Amino acid sequence: MAQRMKKKLMYSPMGCMIGGAAVFLLMQLLSFLITGRPLTPRIHFLTYFVFSAALTVFLSMSGFSLLRHEGFRPRNLAGAALGLFWMAGNLLCLTLLRLAPGHLLSVFILLMGCYSNYLLSGILLMGFLAAKHKPAYDKDFVIIPGCSISKQGGLLPLLKGRTNRAIRFAWDQERATGKQAHYIPTGGQGPDEIMSEGSAMEFYLLSHGAEQYEVLPEKASRNTYENMLFSKRIIDEVNPDAKVCFATTNYHVLRSGMLAQKAGLDAEGLASSTKWYFWPNGFAREVVAVLTMVPWQHLAAAAICFLSAWLMGS
Repeated sequence: MAQRMKKKLMYSPMGCMIGGAAVFLLMQLLSFLITGRPLTPRIHFLTYFVFSAALTVFLSMSGFSLLRHEGFRPRNLAGAALGLFWMAGNLLCLTLLRLAPGHLLSVFILLMGCYSNYLLSGILLMGFLAAKHKPAYDKDFVIIPGCSISKQGGLLPLLKGRTNRAIRFAWDQERATGKQAHYIPTGGQGPDEIMSEGSAMEFYLLSHGAEQYEVLPEKASRNTYENMLFSKRIIDEVNPDAKVCFATTNYHVLRSGMLAQKAGLDAEGLASSTKWYFWPNGFAREVVAVLTMVPWQHLAAAAICFLSAWLMGS
């Protein structure tokens, strides 16, 4: 029961909120230890401004390396853009604290700034924990979410990394416990691909020692949610009580786990590594995607912040 609850929190927006609350409590504790006083709004936004500025420098460096290695694409600027946006938001809050600290709109923006800072902190924290999580060696199935393949049908580095991680986990599990895990390579055929991603991974798995009966490919899904949903249908036909994990790139584990839960699949994430300059930009895109998954949560937070600002000003 405790393990199931841990998975639900790790791969959920609520878990990110709890992670953000943990960051808030830690900052309050540090403030008391250093100054003997609770964290003031000015120190809060100054701290996050410095943090976001340092993060922007790091994201810009990794983005420059990414552009140099992968070529110019707008999505390769996502990391630096997120860092700049975060830094600008905290600079705006610092300016409002100085120029119009008691105005209704200022207080509303400041409260939303706090919400945004702690939510982003929670997503970063849970993304790190999800990528570091090690599933137990008791799995019946390992799902491999698809991504782009080469024009010849071969696995590109990201997808090869995911597939190799699944293979290594299955081998390690069998050595440790004697239990075999079945592979579910999943992904449909894109408009510029000569075969489905599920088929490309199936051929790769068979050429790397997997038996035909161990591979149950899914070849129709178009995105990560469908990867999980269609894989669940395959699993339910074979063993509805199966224990499942999924192998995906480290920056993609958190959102994949959220989408697995949305699809009704109880699964743990297994992270494959990627180049140092690829991870920050990839995770920045994941942060944006996670934020868009629960718009109602942000609307509710905005309503609460506005009501609080109005009550504080009345």
